[in-house]
Order: sequence, then structure tokens, then C-alpha cells
Amino acid sequence: MLFEIAMLIIGLSVAVLVVFLIQTLKKVQTSLDAATTTMTEVQQVVQTVKGDVGEIVNSAKRIADQAEGKLTAIDPLVETVRETGEVLHEVASVAHDFSSIWTDRLKRRAEAAAAKQQAKAAQEQSAAARMDSYAADDVPEINMGAGHDGLNGPHHITVEAEPAVKASFSPSWLDWMETGVRVARVIAKQR
Repeated sequence: MLFEIAMLIIGLSVAVLVVFLIQTLKKVQTSLDAATTTMTEVQQVVQTVKGDVGEIVNSAKRIADQAEGKLTAIDPLVETVRETGEVLHEVASVAHDFSSIWTDRLKRRAEAAAAKQQAKAAQEQSAAARMDSYAADDVPEINMGAGHDGLNGPHHITVEAEPAVKASFSPSWLDWMETGVRVARVIAKQR
């Protein structure tokens, strides 16, 4: 009998153990189901994010390609702007050279005109001084005589110097035309 009681106790112990194992296995099963559900949801989210990331990458590639295309299209415009800048620099340089030449020429003409006027004024002053240096008796007289009838007495006419007329300097239009032609030739030679 002792053997039977021991077997009964062992049987009951195994039954209790099995009941507890079943409950534990059910809890493990529930946890595994929850984990499986979570993993499925995570996989769906990853797939969604992967699709979104793929779209973002494709969009970024398209934008980069468009930007590259537009930059390639703008390159000739940038080159044209650079060349235009160089041409404008050359034009400004030629204009500066032209204005320097023009200014120098105008200065030389003005100086020459002033020197010419001073020389003429000095000449007129010396002529006036010579005329003033004549004494009243040195003034030439023209004797008109008594005439044919002898009734009129002799007439005396005094000759005096006329006041000097000052000439003003004004270049003719041909001089200006000649200057323009020379400037055009200088510009043409520089090209």
C-alpha cells in the first residue's frame, strides 16, 4: 500500500504540475501571439516607411537631375554674361582712352588758341604803342590844296589808327569732323 500511495502522490503531483504548466504555456502562447502581432505591425510599418523612403529617395534623385539640367541650361547664359562683362570692360577702357585723348586734344587746342590770342593782343598793343608814339606833327597830313578856283584854303586830314578788333577762337565744324574720324580710327585699331 505504501507503494500505491506513493504512486497516487506522484500522479497527483504530475497532474498539478501539468495544470500549472498548461497555464504557463497558455500565458507564453498569449505572449507569443502578442509578439507575433507586434512583429507583423512592425513589418507593415517598416514596409510603409520603406516605401516612403524609396519615394523620398526617388524624389531627391529627380530633383537633383532637374537641378543638374537647369544648371546645364544656365551655363551658356552665365558664359554670355561673363563675355558681356568683358566686352563692357573693353568698351569702358576704350571710352576712357578716348576721353583722355579727347581731353588732351581739347586742352592743347585751348592752349594754342590762348597763346594765339596773347600773341595777337601783344602785336596789337605794340602796334597801338607805335601809333601813340607818333607826335602830333608826325601824323601824316593830306594836303587837299586850294582847288582849281583858288577860293578855298588848304584842308588838313589827320589819319589815326583804328582800334584793334579782337578775334574769338571758335573751331570750324571741319576740325570737329576730323577729330571724330581720328578717334574712330583709334578705336578701330584697338579691336
